[in-house]
Amino acid sequence: MVRPSTKSEGPQRRRYAKRLAPADRKEQLLDAALALIGERGFADVSIAAVAERGGVTRPVVYDSFAGRDDLLHELIERESARLRAAVDRSMAGIESTAPHEDRGEMLAAALARFLAEVRAVPDSWRLIYFPIDGVPAVLRERLEQARDDLRAPLSCTLGQWLSGKRGAEEVDVDVLVRVIQGIIHTAAQLVLDDPDRFDIDRIITMLKEMLLRAP
Repeated sequence: MVRPSTKSEGPQRRRYAKRLAPADRKEQLLDAALALIGERGFADVSIAAVAERGGVTRPVVYDSFAGRDDLLHELIERESARLRAAVDRSMAGIESTAPHEDRGEMLAAALARFLAEVRAVPDSWRLIYFPIDGVPAVLRERLEQARDDLRAPLSCTLGQWLSGKRGAEEVDVDVLVRVIQGIIHTAAQLVLDDPDRFDIDRIITMLKEMLLRAP
């Protein structure tokens, strides 16, 4: 008696990843690496791990990146560019010519936009606002530089906000910038760590109390 053939017999055919354009494949693999970093830290990110997470073979990853260091370098460059673009979008609409009484509202609105950016892509912002194990020294320096890039637009905006305020000439803007940057840092951590408890409206309400009650 001849046994009927079944689909389960014989070698299983390998499932291949969907073919993507080179630029799209690179973005997909960078996203896979970013997710791995968020879950395990930098130390556990390897070409093999990224390939597995991305559903491709290692040669496919090597088609896009020379190696692990190249992949991580491009990832940090991409995330740093995202941070700068997010800051620019957040600061858009703050006008130095606005009436002084409106500038506190503008600063609060800018922070609300920034925190919305943080909440939209949490894995990206965790690189900036949370310590992650195994960050290579050169990448740590790049991340710190990206965070420090916030100071220039913040200094300009706070200088405009202080313009015309009573006693403004006695304010050390450099110190004020770092204090406000610390507040932004904490606010971003709250939004990332416990967004249901610390929603953006709650944080902005507190900030407005600080800005609008200032003498």
